[in-house]
Amino acid sequence: MASQVITAPLAYALLVWMAVPAAAQATAGTPRFEVTSVKPCPGQAEPNRPRGGDGRASSPDRLHLQCQTLMSLIGWSYVMFADGRFDPLATPLPISGGPPWANTALFEIEAKAETPQSWGTLNGPMLRSLLEERFHLKIRKETKEIPVYALTIAKGGPHLEAPRSDCISIDPEHPENIRTEPNQPIPAVCGFSRLTSKGWEAFSVTMDQFATMLSFEVDRKVIDRTGLPGTFDIRLDLAVEDLVRGAPTDDLGQPVSRPDRQDTVAIIRSAVEKLGLRMESSKGPGESLVIEEAQRPSEN
Repeated sequence: MASQVITAPLAYALLVWMAVPAAAQATAGTPRFEVTSVKPCPGQAEPNRPRGGDGRASSPDRLHLQCQTLMSLIGWSYVMFADGRFDPLATPLPISGGPPWANTALFEIEAKAETPQSWGTLNGPMLRSLLEERFHLKIRKETKEIPVYALTIAKGGPHLEAPRSDCISIDPEHPENIRTEPNQPIPAVCGFSRLTSKGWEAFSVTMDQFATMLSFEVDRKVIDRTGLPGTFDIRLDLAVEDLVRGAPTDDLGQPVSRPDRQDTVAIIRSAVEKLGLRMESSKGPGESLVIEEAQRPSEN
């Protein structure tokens, strides 16, 4: 196991963000791209092949998205950048509807803005406008009661650590203050989690943030019902294999027999209980995105 990594999918979100240069502030209103190009990604016949990283490298007036499905683009622009700013702790939203190719067809997008924009504006409102124009995308948000886990205080009370003073605060539009040297460990970042040889740990997080982090790892949304104010450092006795749902595989993706493997959710719930907290099955509000219409874009 690597000595220090940020847990997925937060690793993906943070590392994408660290790789993007700081951009100029957004102009008033919702600008649109001046020039756009949407093409099928090379290697369409192999949609599951490695695609050379996330492909979202951009500059203040350009957006380059490499080999992404429509579903991933929707999740990126409508969830991670819903408010025009990068939110690495945005609660994952189920996306339903749409044609079958929305989950498999890969597209490469090049778009140029007339003037420099913030990273949040490029990836949020401007990308949404591009999807609506080029993919004829129509989408709506629904809210209904769904099964959830309620994060509550166990009998005996919580056992939580006060936040450390040396975690690094981050600004979504100016990530350069957390750049690290090659082969150096990622530092402790306030509001993020990472996995080390000692287990899973998060720094200076609220209970609501902690619940959101747990939502990424289990099969339901986790809602904070502890009523605990303030921020905490949290450590869980978890390893990489504890955070992987489904059948374990080897380096070639082949199933590996693990008769001793426990259910991921059960492992995480047990680790949470050691903090004097509980994850109880409950009901709560859940949002989802529904695709009403989507068309393959004409290539240009």
